[in-house]
Amino acid sequence: MDLGQTVAKRNAIMTRGRQTRKRATRTILAKDFDWLLFLMGGHIFFQTLSAAVQLDLFTLLSRRPRLTRAQIAQSLGLQEKPTRILLLGCTTLGLLKKVGERYTNSPIAEKLLSRTKPENILSVVEWQHYINYRPMYRFCDALKANHNVGLEEYVGEGTTLYERLAKRPDLEIIFQAAMEVISRQANQILAKFIDLSRVRCLLDVGGGNAANIIALAKKYPRLHATVFDSSSVCRIAEGNIQAVNLGDRLSTISGNCFMDEFPRGFDCILFAHFFTIWSEEKDRVLLKKSYRVLPHGGRVIIFNMMQSDREDGPLNAAWGSPYFLTLATGEGMLYTWKEYEAWMKDAGFTTVRRQVLPVSHGAIIGIKR
Repeated sequence: MDLGQTVAKRNAIMTRGRQTRKRATRTILAKDFDWLLFLMGGHIFFQTLSAAVQLDLFTLLSRRPRLTRAQIAQSLGLQEKPTRILLLGCTTLGLLKKVGERYTNSPIAEKLLSRTKPENILSVVEWQHYINYRPMYRFCDALKANHNVGLEEYVGEGTTLYERLAKRPDLEIIFQAAMEVISRQANQILAKFIDLSRVRCLLDVGGGNAANIIALAKKYPRLHATVFDSSSVCRIAEGNIQAVNLGDRLSTISGNCFMDEFPRGFDCILFAHFFTIWSEEKDRVLLKKSYRVLPHGGRVIIFNMMQSDREDGPLNAAWGSPYFLTLATGEGMLYTWKEYEAWMKDAGFTTVRRQVLPVSHGAIIGIKR
């Protein structure tokens, strides 16, 4: 092969390489644009999901799979065009599957969005729709002001969402139902992976409707546990405790975790999905209060979804943190593992270890020596 042929072959190879890179670039740009469109249409896509939940579309298709559009319209009491738009959205989002002219739930919708399934997360969707959606419009304002300006959507007294929900029983029921679902899923992780076999008495600070301690009491038959929360929440917790006949081992104490001292007599204090709500300063206060009342050998457990130490995810951290700033308290976010560990050591806990758990969860355990 002479020099001219060699140059020609090299140029042909380089041309094909440029064409391949251009095609790859076009593919990447197309994917990036679809992702950007998904972000820009997030409000529309969520409302598509929420509307389907409000209409109970997924429960309908769980009970009667493979319905046609006309059959779905009749069952939901909708006209043809609105039904077509709803089904288009749900199918495009992967919530439904369409084969021929018939629709069925996708596996994720069948498992988590049908009322026929005990593990459904419908109350979480309702929480997002009825409580969080309008306030999150104020996210940019919250970033500028560094406090929860989204709370202005709810008239009333108090500087946190929780205080104002206490005066709105209709919304508090929705909120507590969502927290129960989140707690139930998380408690499966907590009960399975965190060893509490040596704990005698556990105090669940901010324990909500008692879902945490009920799950733990079922696994550990010798465990006594108490919810420490506001009086309105404790009333809900007491009803749930009585409903499962665990009143001999489970109880509630109403109080303010920042104004009142923690009760003594407990060898473990649990903060489950609680430290994300508050500022670093307040979380440090809670750890110091815990250290004061725990006996030697007592432990404190922070159980949360965790932000990575590199501060680059996971998705749960980016999803939850704006809510705490814009609406819940204006103070919290999902913190990193190393932040919790540093705060715990500063409070006096000399033995501190982390335990990585499924679904972006983790536990930081400190022991008082």
